[in-house]
Amino acid sequence: MTSTSSQDIEIAELNSTIKVRIAPSKIHGVGIFSIMDIPKGTRCYCVPTASGHKWYSVPWGSLNKLFPEVREIIVDQWPSFYNGSKFLSPNYTASTILFMNHSDSPNFDNRSDRALKDIPAGSELLEDYRTMDNWRIVFPWIPEPFVVDKKKWYNKFI
Repeated sequence: MTSTSSQDIEIAELNSTIKVRIAPSKIHGVGIFSIMDIPKGTRCYCVPTASGHKWYSVPWGSLNKLFPEVREIIVDQWPSFYNGSKFLSPNYTASTILFMNHSDSPNFDNRSDRALKDIPAGSELLEDYRTMDNWRIVFPWIPEPFVVDKKKWYNKFI
């Protein structure tokens, strides 16, 4: 029987939960981009959980067990990691949901923290701000969803 060390568990957890990073966006300023393919319905870990922060202690010798994209994000945010320092998951240190841009055709659901469709690696995750309470007050620049009253539209041509 093989026993799994706590470090192996931490590495597996980091590799399976760190799916996005903050990067420059063509839409507006910065945005959230996938570092791996995210299948429809999969949790994206953009919305921090209420369970609190967890400190990780992956040793230098196990660095190569982290996915390269995950390792890069951790090292960028926690350079003291090289000295053996404990670190928080990037999912907690930069609440990525705060940097997500709006789209009328989103690929991310901010209520469930899940992909609404397959999101290829390198794609920007986008949410529809209109799903938030009081969105008209917070985002007055977003137009109302376009709804056509078919009867009124049709009557213009009769």
